Amino acid sequence: MTQPDRLIAWLRQFEAQIPLAALTERLHDASLSTAALASYIRFSDERYCRNLVAYGAQFYALVLCWRPGQASPIHDHRNAVCGVRVVSGTATETRFVERGEGLAEDSVRRLGAGEVCGSVDKDIHQVRNNGNENLVTLHVYSPVLDNINLYDVERGRVSVFSDPLLQALRAD
Repeated sequence: MTQPDRLIAWLRQFEAQIPLAALTERLHDASLSTAALASYIRFSDERYCRNLVAYGAQFYALVLCWRPGQASPIHDHRNAVCGVRVVSGTATETRFVERGEGLAEDSVRRLGAGEVCGSVDKDIHQVRNNGNENLVTLHVYSPVLDNINLYDVERGRVSVFSDPLLQALRAD
């Protein structure tokens, strides 16, 4: 059994939301490498690319591939936990806090290959590839991430994002 298969088998054991601490501990596994995840690594020049690894009742796992300069929207993880492992490259995570009628930058950190971070529910953040090389990250959401808030700081707007990938999975 490959390491991604072992991770998927572990994820499928849960009948309720996977605890963030257990998820981030599991993602520290060094065998979750570029070689182990190679079949899920695909890039796009237009935007970061989201590649499905596995889906279950209480989770979905994606490999995200980022070219230099690509970034996620500023978002939360409404009613879900998210564990992220940097597989290769360097990710920049910016966390935000609500202040008055808008958002303010709270902290910025760089995460290198092998490092893990996690978010839960209303944590607001953005992930970006500020480096000169490609970035590959493994994300696990529990339960499935749907109807999250996207924040447009410049316009002071919040919109709801319903993941088309998740909608397609549910239709199958």
